[in-house]
Amino acid sequence: MSGTNKKMDLMRTNSICPPPETVLLESVKKNDLETITTIIKANATLLHHQYPYTSKTILPVACSEPDVAPITVETLINLGADVQGTAEWKPLHLAAENPNISILEVIIKYLKPGQINEKLEGNTALHTLIKGEEIQENEENFCRHVELLLRSGIDVNQGDGKNLSAIFWAAKRGYKKIIKVILEKSVLHVDLDTCNLRNKTARDLIIEKNLYEGPLPERMLYQVPKDKIFGLIKQGKEDEFISYFDTLSLNNPSDFVNLDDGVLTLLQYSCEKGLTKIVKYLLDRGANINLVTKNQKKPIDSVAENGYYEIFQLLLDHPDVELTTQTLCFLLKHSDCSKIDKIDYEKCCKMLLTKMESNKSLIDINDVDELKNTPLHYSLRYCDTTTTQKLLQLGASLACKNHFGIMPIEDIKPELLENHLDDCVKFNLKNKNDEKCDFEVVFDYHTLLPPRKPKRPKFEEFDPEFLSQNSVEPETEVIAYMSKAPEFRALLKHPLVVSFLFMKWHQIRLLFYTNLLFYILFVLSLVVYIFTYYANFDTSDCCLTFGKISWVTLNLTFWILVLRELFQVAVSSRNYFLNFENLVEIILIVITGMILYIDSPTSDTRRQLASVAILLAAFELVLMVGQHPKLSTNVVMLKTVSVNFFKLLLWYSLLIIAFALSFYILFSRTEVSQSGNGTETGDEDDVFKGPGKSLFKTIVMLTGEFDAGSINFHTYPVTSKIIFSLFVFMITIILLNLLNGLAVSDTQTIKNDAELVGHISRAQHIYYVESMLLGNILPTSFIHAVQRLFCCFPCDSSSTYTFFKPLARKVCLFTHNCQLTVLPNNYGKIFCEFNSSAKQRPDSFVACARNCSDTYLDKNTVKRINDIVKARREREEFPTVSSVEKLYEEMASIKIKLDKILGSLSTYKNDF
Repeated sequence: MSGTNKKMDLMRTNSICPPPETVLLESVKKNDLETITTIIKANATLLHHQYPYTSKTILPVACSEPDVAPITVETLINLGADVQGTAEWKPLHLAAENPNISILEVIIKYLKPGQINEKLEGNTALHTLIKGEEIQENEENFCRHVELLLRSGIDVNQGDGKNLSAIFWAAKRGYKKIIKVILEKSVLHVDLDTCNLRNKTARDLIIEKNLYEGPLPERMLYQVPKDKIFGLIKQGKEDEFISYFDTLSLNNPSDFVNLDDGVLTLLQYSCEKGLTKIVKYLLDRGANINLVTKNQKKPIDSVAENGYYEIFQLLLDHPDVELTTQTLCFLLKHSDCSKIDKIDYEKCCKMLLTKMESNKSLIDINDVDELKNTPLHYSLRYCDTTTTQKLLQLGASLACKNHFGIMPIEDIKPELLENHLDDCVKFNLKNKNDEKCDFEVVFDYHTLLPPRKPKRPKFEEFDPEFLSQNSVEPETEVIAYMSKAPEFRALLKHPLVVSFLFMKWHQIRLLFYTNLLFYILFVLSLVVYIFTYYANFDTSDCCLTFGKISWVTLNLTFWILVLRELFQVAVSSRNYFLNFENLVEIILIVITGMILYIDSPTSDTRRQLASVAILLAAFELVLMVGQHPKLSTNVVMLKTVSVNFFKLLLWYSLLIIAFALSFYILFSRTEVSQSGNGTETGDEDDVFKGPGKSLFKTIVMLTGEFDAGSINFHTYPVTSKIIFSLFVFMITIILLNLLNGLAVSDTQTIKNDAELVGHISRAQHIYYVESMLLGNILPTSFIHAVQRLFCCFPCDSSSTYTFFKPLARKVCLFTHNCQLTVLPNNYGKIFCEFNSSAKQRPDSFVACARNCSDTYLDKNTVKRINDIVKARREREEFPTVSSVEKLYEEMASIKIKLDKILGSLSTYKNDF
């Protein structure tokens, strides 16, 4: 038994539901698309499960069942079912025998070039259809199947295991209508002269049984000598091949240009060998540029892997060429390889990028390879700046993560990124209206956003809109990384980034104010409850009434706070516990819970808990208010100075502890005085009594509060005074002034960069809120455990399950249109348009859709926009030195070409 079947048995043992493969089979027969999608997305291995007795997987079963709808087959293919099939069963052959022609249409739609001619037990799909039992009952219905296969490019002359064509079997069985369709609808010359062991040909059978009334195709005058044709290609004899092939294809060249030897076609061989003349010859005569055989590698992929730039240009100029992202990734990855005769990967790469500039739909620029690397990942590592700039201009995203979680933004140079951000600020240079009030500047955010995944096709009977709702992704990852990387922080002042953060803040500010008001209510109810009810400061009836009201409010807000923190833990537990503010909130929740639900503590315990709770609640409130963009600078100063103080004191702590221990040894004994009755009395205010008390007194002395009159200098007068003076000099004078200077320096630095600090704080806060709302609240391990118990549980481990999807979608700034229009000469007024989706779903809208007319950017951002406009206009009017040099180089190149043309013309004239 295979590993897959073993896994299925384990699932059957633990599950209380029917076996998942049985549920899937019944759902396919009932055309229950929603259940099919749920089960397969939960366990994709079901697509490869072989059912008993038939050994078929689910797609061949669907193709052979008469009651299965075409939409069900298409759903299975979209979910990952292999349309090519296995050596035992092929969906194409089973669909050819199915009376429902729509099934065959779906299968052919998803076949790759060349797969239409694949064989099963020596038979093509056309052979299987004609040899089958179904056709005997309704020949006329299956004529449509035959016509569809012919239109799809099936080779009508291909032989089966006995080297007999499909039309031979049709003639043998007397299918008059099928023969008519083949002879009249085939695009190839139909060979009627292949014979069986008894020397009977299809032509003989048709004439003998009078199966066709019109004129039959002429006899094939010769058999194509494949060995010699492919031998010339393998030997690289281009001229001999062309001259020999011309003699063979005088009548119907299209019958021979797509020949194959079972492994490769003529074009595939020519591309692998680098035979430029033959490739051009075959393309001029209509060779199928995308045709493959047993070797599934397309001709253009072979050329790209070998770096034949001349052939690559020929194939690239073909109108029917089909390219994949893997081809571009391979060329980018090998662009730094050395150049040899006819081999230049860099040149091939530049040709492809030039082609993509004129046809952006040629390749998905943000598609990934097996390591989930995009072309931009490879370009930043292996290519020059020009190539990377082209990819960015074509729409490459900086937010795509590869298999290791690395984004392209992590490898890009700051100068290159700044230039590209300038290019994303678009305006019309031709119109000289940059001084007018209605001058428009468009911000294009495609680079900063993750690529938008294409929606699944909508089926006739099932609209999987609930699947597309999970496609909402965080939009601030790139900017959040820029705010943490020192080399990119200066770019946060760029108008493109500032406008993006500004509009994102408008999206989440309602959530921020709601959260802030809720927390203020929590703090107020906590303080009122403590002073009126818990700590028994006032026992009047009025205060007790307020205390009971605050108790109800505090209970409500407390549990809301608990649920909020649990939600954050569920989304990202690791990041949650690494955040200092979250740790403060945990301690606050624990203490508040003790205040609310523990009745036994003494009055002293109550007062201690109350004091700590008020202090932590106020501290958290200060941090929360500081998340507002206009107040973030103050909180950053508080955090920065506190952290730097702590670091410095942590290093000086060794010296402080040493002084504390020295003071304990020197000053722990108090003066002993003799009383009148002969007894000794000790100083009750001995501040150095014990190491702990001595350390506390030393820390207090750091502030300059010495109280030297109460210190005992009499026991060791010289030593104690020297050590105390050393303490005053090193700690009080040097350390305190050092700390003050450090605080002033940090504060001044933050004030000088107040704008940048505000952008950094805003970016990190927005990213945190976005990651919480768009995060997955169901851990993958939990989903797997539930699926093992309930095989039909409607959860997909690869999907993201947010807490409140409408709110999560509302946080996202852009859904389809990734642009924003600004009027810089009208005080930075922002002009927004609704997305097309906004008219259909009221909960999805672009930034500031409610009060677009009253939204303006700040003055500094408007000034930078005008600087970009001015710099680009000057660059257009007054080309730089490098542009002039490039112009001279192009003129010199044109002059050389003209000289060659004139020389050729003079030679031609002399010859005549």
